[in-house]
Parts: sequence; structure tokens; C-alpha cells
Amino acid sequence: MQSVVIKLWGTILLLVSVVLIALTILLLEFFNSFHIEQERGHLAKLGQQVETVFQAHSGIEEGSSTAVEITDIYGATLIAKTQDDSVEANISQAKANRIIKELERQNWKAIDGEEGETAIGNYETFDGKAALAYRAPLITDSGNGTIYLIEQLTNIEQANEGARQIIQLCVLLAIIGTTVFAFFLSTRITAPLRTIRQAVVEAGEGKFDQSLTQRSRDEIGDLALAFNEMSSQLNQYVTDLDKERHLLSSILRCMADGVLTFSKSGELLATNPPAEAFLAGSPVPDELIELFQTVMKEETEMTVSFEREGRFYIIIVSPLLEQEEQIGAVAVLRDMTEAQQLEKMRADFVANVSHELRTPLVMLQGYSEAIVDGMTESDEATKEFASIIYDESQRLSRLVNDLLDLARMEAGYQELRIEAIETVSFAQRVIKKFKQMGRDKQVTFSVSGPNITFDADPDQMEQVLTNLLGNALRYTENGEIKIKIDEDRENITLSVIDSGDGIPEEDLPFVFDRFYKADKARTRGKTGTGIGLAIVANVVRAHGGEVEVDSRLGEGATFRIRLPKNKGSEHYESLPFAIGVNKT
Repeated sequence: MQSVVIKLWGTILLLVSVVLIALTILLLEFFNSFHIEQERGHLAKLGQQVETVFQAHSGIEEGSSTAVEITDIYGATLIAKTQDDSVEANISQAKANRIIKELERQNWKAIDGEEGETAIGNYETFDGKAALAYRAPLITDSGNGTIYLIEQLTNIEQANEGARQIIQLCVLLAIIGTTVFAFFLSTRITAPLRTIRQAVVEAGEGKFDQSLTQRSRDEIGDLALAFNEMSSQLNQYVTDLDKERHLLSSILRCMADGVLTFSKSGELLATNPPAEAFLAGSPVPDELIELFQTVMKEETEMTVSFEREGRFYIIIVSPLLEQEEQIGAVAVLRDMTEAQQLEKMRADFVANVSHELRTPLVMLQGYSEAIVDGMTESDEATKEFASIIYDESQRLSRLVNDLLDLARMEAGYQELRIEAIETVSFAQRVIKKFKQMGRDKQVTFSVSGPNITFDADPDQMEQVLTNLLGNALRYTENGEIKIKIDEDRENITLSVIDSGDGIPEEDLPFVFDRFYKADKARTRGKTGTGIGLAIVANVVRAHGGEVEVDSRLGEGATFRIRLPKNKGSEHYESLPFAIGVNKT
């Protein structure tokens, strides 16, 4: 019932029906008035003929028979009344008297251009049916009187009924034709409207790449063109919005900082991967909630730093505005743990370098001043002081060289000369450097495992083993240091195992950091500079390998180096080091 077709059909049908009903009423009224006027004229002429008959016979009684014959031909009722109330009629005397009484109560109307008067009414004598009456004065030689002619309107009613049936049939045909036309017109109008409606529904579902055919040049055709233009614009806008959304999403995903977006009520709307990693399925921290509430209240950007699970964060919360109305807030979470660690490492590096350089420099300055001031009592004392100065300068030189080597490695400027190395002979050659120091500390060395050939820089790997053996020997007395060789399908593993003092468990994650020492007092003697293991880690990583340590305090330590074997220079093409290959 809500269809445009039904509404349009109903409107057209209503209008046509109103017009046809009004036309029917007017036509029936016209036909009825026309027939009555015709009958009035006929009845007046009949009355004149009857009057002529009576006048020709010089009286009512003499001409009554002829007058009755004439009126019977026309089917009318004749009543002639004289001055002395005698009545001549073609009906019974009693009936004529009743009709005369009824006629006296009628409203008579003169006929234009004719003699006499007429009246229309319903007569009980005719069973209440309508009849047209005519009266006219009668003047004859024998006396005056009045004649009445009465004609029932049965013929007029039959004519009106026929006309009514014809008009009703015409009305019915007109309604049927109007209905067909209305549905045809409505279909022609609503068919493209339904097409446009379906296109609009699909556009609401996100299908903007639609184009409607202009089937006409009227308003509906213009509507189709307007829809095509709208669809094209929407498609372009949505495409641009998708590009911007994907770009923004990509930017947020690639950001190192976490981003959290809140609604005005504090509901978390969106996050990026760093923020999700920060939350890890947990509720938003209370510090961030309090900061959000403060920002929403004061409508200004605020920053706060806090520590959570051993990590340091800075959170910047800014209000989100839309047409100068605050609709929420965005929080940028920045992990400052690495920056703080780097700052701490920088401070420790300066402190350690200063500490390591100060001692030999003080020794050099002190003994050299003693020699310059002539405080030595003999040549032997001078030689002893010079020997100490030489040892400290050598120690200072080694420290500076280690620092330079470590800096070059970390900057990516270390050059690797890749050669084929046999593990057993290579390990035995390095061990020879420490034989004498081992005998002094009653430490034995051994090598076990298959003699595997692998590709590496021999000088760099020698420095690695030298640092590991020197470190193991420094903390081992009356014990054993072993180099164990293992292999799997793609890698070899060199393990340096000692039975020395071991490393506390809490220090294991930091042993490969620069200047880190398990001996917090930094006393000279056992402890080194803290650079050797950092160099080991950088060299191993430069060869595409891994280094790890296992140890317990008082139970010795095991350093494992895992390196790829038989890869040649191809394995190192992605590393930031200069590589030279010398296969032997």
C-alpha cells in the first residue's frame, strides 16, 4: 500500500471518479429537466387541443367524448370541471374528485410562451408515483370551467434509467481505462525509480562503482545522471579515504612509538602494534588513565614518565579536537629504556675508560718523574723503573688498540679475510701462547673433537680464542682449560671450558658489554679491561655466528661459539664488513 504505483493509481482513480460522479449527476439532472420540459410542452399542446375540442362543441358535456378519445391516445388523464362543479373525465368520478383535491395542493408554474400552468408531484391516487399535471381555464359558449391533464412520469423515469445505465457503463469503462493507463504510467515512472532505489541501496552497502542508463530526458533521467555523478564522486572520495586510511594505518604500524586513541568517555578506540605489545592484553595503566582525565579536564597536552616491569616510558597525551570540540585524546607511548641504557653505557664507558687509562698514566707519570728527578739510586733501579714504564705503556697501547678495534667493529669497518681453517691445528696454535702462563698457574690445556674445516678470518678468530683463553686463564688456578669441537649439518661449535671461579648468575646477561666486569671493585690483578668479551661478540656476529655463556659461581664457565662452516664469502655478503676471500 506504500508503493508509489498504488498511490499514483489511487490518486488518478479518485480524481477521475470524482469528475465522473459529478458529470453523471449533472447529466442525469439535465436529462430529467430536459424530458420534463419536453413533457410540459407536449402536455400544454394537448391541453390546447382539448380546449379547442370543447370550444368547437360549445360545451364540456358536448365535447367530452371527443376530448377523452384524444387524451387516451396520448395516455393522459383528462378532468374537465365546470363552474357548477360538474366533472367530465376519462376516469371514475370518485377518482377524479380525489385527484382534483390533490391538484389543489400543488405548486403550479406557468409555462413560458404557452397558456396554462403545470405542476409536478406525487399523487396518492397513482399509488404515490410522480406525475406531471396541467391546468388551464376553459371558456365555451355554454359556460366556463377548468380542464386538468395528468400524465405519469413513467416514461421519463424509464428514459432516465436508461441514460443512467449508459452513463454508469461509461463510468465503469472510464475507470477501467484509467486504471490501465494509471498502472502503465506508474510503471513507466516507477521502473526507473526502482532501479535508482536499488542502486542507492547498493551504494549504501559500499558499491559506489555503479552507472545508471539515462532512459529519458525528463526529471527521472536527470535524477539518473545526478546519481551517476554522485556515485562517481563518492567512489573517488571513498578511494581517497581508503588510501589515506591505509597510509595512516601503515604509518601507525611502522611507528616505533605506541599510539593509543581514546574516546571522550575514556574508551580505548585504536592502537598500533607497539601499543598492543605494551598493553599485552592488560588494562590501561592507572598512570595513563589519570593523565587522560587531566588532559580532558584541562584541554592541554601533557607528558609523564613512569617505569613498568623494569622498562622506562614517556607518554605524551594530546586532546583530539573536531570543530573546536574535544572528542577524545591520543596518547603517544615512547619506550625510553634503550635510550636510558645507552646513556648509562655512555656514562659507564667514560668512567671505565677514564679508570682504565688513569692507572697506567699515573704509573707512567710517577716513574718517569722519579727517573727525571734522579730518585733512582742505581742503574738497576733505573732499569726497573723503565721496565715498569714500558709494561704500563704496553698495557696502555693494548687498551687503546682494543678500543680502536672494538670501535671499528661496531662501526662496520672491520675487514674479514676469509680462509679455510682446520679447527684442531688452529686451536693448538693458539694454546701455545698460554703454555708458559699455564705452567705457572698449574693449568693444563686440551683440545677434543673432530678436525673440522670451516671458513673464517684466521686473525680475527685467533683474537677470539686468545681473548677467551686469556679470560679463562685469568680466573683459573690448579685446573684445566679445554677447547671442545662439535659440529652439526651446517655449523661448528667451539667451546672454551674452564674450571675456574665462574661467573655469578646475575652477571651473565652483561658479560659481553663493553667494560663490564663481574668484579665490581675493579681491582687490578685478576680483572682485565672488560673489552675482550665485547670484541669476541662482535667478531662472532661479523662471521654470522652466535656466542653464549653458561656458568655458575665456583664451578667454572663455558663459552660456546657457533659458526657456519663451508659457506665461503657468499654467507657474508649481507654483513656490513669488508670481506676478502683467500681459500687455501
